Amino acid sequence: MIVVDEALTKKVAELARLELSAAEIQAFTPQLKAVLGYVDQLLQVSVEGIEPMVHPVDIQIPLREDRADPPFVDEKGHPKVLASAPEVLYDGYKVPPIL
Repeated sequence: MIVVDEALTKKVAELARLELSAAEIQAFTPQLKAVLGYVDQLLQVSVEGIEPMVHPVDIQIPLREDRADPPFVDEKGHPKVLASAPEVLYDGYKVPPIL
């Protein structure tokens, strides 16, 4: 296992672009050691013969047919979504100019 000391904590903080005070370095060093200890435990687990998984439950997602549905239109042939628009221009929402 890697030796976790304050120098390593400073190096990790530097790589992460963090500015840590001396008190923070002292507080984070045991936490970093604990995290790396858990990683070391995971490295000791034998995973030989186990297939990698993307999801813990093997499910098949049914896909719908890829199609384009026509928009909902009113009796005049205009899109119904424009009924709630305060102002309409060329079958679209009229917005104030920005330039």
